[in-house]
Amino acid sequence: MADLLSFIIEHEEENGKESEELCVSCQYALSSSDVYLRYRVCPQCGFHYSLGARERIALIADKGTFQEMDSHLVSTDPISFSGSGEAASPYRKDVSQAQKRTGLSEAMVTGTCRIGGARAVVCVLDFGFLGGSMGCVVGEKMARAFERALQQRLPVVAVVASGGARMQEGVLSLMQMAKTVAVANRMQKRGLPFLVVLSNPSTGQVYASFANLGDVLIAEPGALIGFAPLRVMQEATGRPLPSDAHTAEAHLERGMVDMVVERPRLQEVVSTLLDLLGTRASLTVKDARAQASPARSEEDSAWARVQLARHKQRPTSEDYIQYIFTKFIELHGDRLYGDDPAIVCGLGYLQGKPVVVVGHERGHGPDGVSEHRGGRPYPEGFRKAQRAFRLAAKFRLPVISLVDTPGAYQGLEAEERGMGGAIATTMALMTDLPAPVVAAIIGEGGSEGALALSVADRILMLENAILAPVSPEGAAGLLYRDTGKADVAASYLRLTAQDCKKLGIVDAIVREPAGGAHQQPDEAAKALQRALVRALADLQGRSALVLRSARYRKFRNMGEYSSYFQEAVNREMQALRSFLAHRLVTLRAQIRESRQAAQTARASRAKARAKQAAS
Repeated sequence: MADLLSFIIEHEEENGKESEELCVSCQYALSSSDVYLRYRVCPQCGFHYSLGARERIALIADKGTFQEMDSHLVSTDPISFSGSGEAASPYRKDVSQAQKRTGLSEAMVTGTCRIGGARAVVCVLDFGFLGGSMGCVVGEKMARAFERALQQRLPVVAVVASGGARMQEGVLSLMQMAKTVAVANRMQKRGLPFLVVLSNPSTGQVYASFANLGDVLIAEPGALIGFAPLRVMQEATGRPLPSDAHTAEAHLERGMVDMVVERPRLQEVVSTLLDLLGTRASLTVKDARAQASPARSEEDSAWARVQLARHKQRPTSEDYIQYIFTKFIELHGDRLYGDDPAIVCGLGYLQGKPVVVVGHERGHGPDGVSEHRGGRPYPEGFRKAQRAFRLAAKFRLPVISLVDTPGAYQGLEAEERGMGGAIATTMALMTDLPAPVVAAIIGEGGSEGALALSVADRILMLENAILAPVSPEGAAGLLYRDTGKADVAASYLRLTAQDCKKLGIVDAIVREPAGGAHQQPDEAAKALQRALVRALADLQGRSALVLRSARYRKFRNMGEYSSYFQEAVNREMQALRSFLAHRLVTLRAQIRESRQAAQTARASRAKARAKQAAS
């Protein structure tokens, strides 16, 4: 941490005067730039310069609303630390110099404010104060901020700029990790929002404690983020590190943060997230009481429906999200391995009601389909969906899932990363969600990959969508050893929306424009939006216990009994009765014929005996 602190301080000192005129990254003239003067961001290359804690608060809080807390808390040198060597200085002196240089009493500033009109507790670390290190006072201020939020039921927004623990306070500084984690965990249990902004740098013990427990992790562009110092990592690996090591962008790609947001947009994003996670609106639109449009006839063959469901121009989840949900904020990554583009998830408004949206994404065009693997998720994609479901559970937000996948990815790497467990735990989590869940099958619903996002209170299905345990080609290969007979297999799989409705699997069919959803995507989206609103309006207001119980019964009875199965049984019984009646008629005819033949034989024998006696 000391090496990192020295490097950044020297960098800032060396470029302090120069940065007033030219950008240290691209040499752009900054002195006349409003963007730079307000946000300390180069308008040409986007380089984000360091900000102090109070500058941060001025940018994120509504003007004039910030009220500081616990400014009287100062470090007291709890272990009487002093360095060794000629250049060493007592800890108290270091703290005093930092106070004079920054105008702060400690490395963290906490208080309450309004962000976009919403009240919140803010906690901001200042890297200029001993590298934003976390000692006893920083840990105490963070814990008190959490406790104030718990008392007043307020969200917490933390802005991190830290090199780690404060070594001058010894093992006591290390204990602040456990302290802050313990109080952050109470926030989680109470269902209060906790947002974290990771700026440059966000490393060490702070990053490995409360900073990684946010409901949403937001990073600034180019920020240095990670646990171990770069020098230590290079020594451990024994080879040069990649150029993007520890960057915000690399963390986004590897699924460790939800988004990278430029500083000028930060307040807007934070404000929207606070509103989404704190609003408890109800659906009261007229569409909620409207009746669904009747689906067309079943004249199209099953294979024709398969072709429409797979059509290259058919709207994908991202298309429907753009049409249906407002102020959608996408979340990225599973916080374990990576960010799978085959699954898209985030938060948005449906007719003014905050919802969590999760869907398969097939992509458009050759490049898009390749990037998204045609909607075939990796295990990290399902784990990303689980993160979204947990957010929904914590904040009691309805869940909308959009199903469109040929199936889960079946490569070796998926198996090595736990595909089976990812699918199973996703379904288990959906089964027990305490909030309403509506699934819409918008295209191809392929086997386990589709079912993993379909365990819902209401299952909708677009008119030309399909749902099957295996693809028609796969079924044809197994049944006929000929994938060319996929059209024949499709008819036997009962995979159309009309078949699934008869089987009791889907609750409603959403009508599509003539020729398929790709002909008029906006009209298809409007129809789907109306169906989603109707379904959620029907479910809203139900308790978690009622929702879970009904969902359990719904899937517990799958395959056991339905009107379709009753009809099938009746057909079988009628066929059996017809068979038995026909068989009975046949037997009676055979008996009559046998009797007649016997009588004829007896008469012939009698005549023969009479003739023989006469002769």
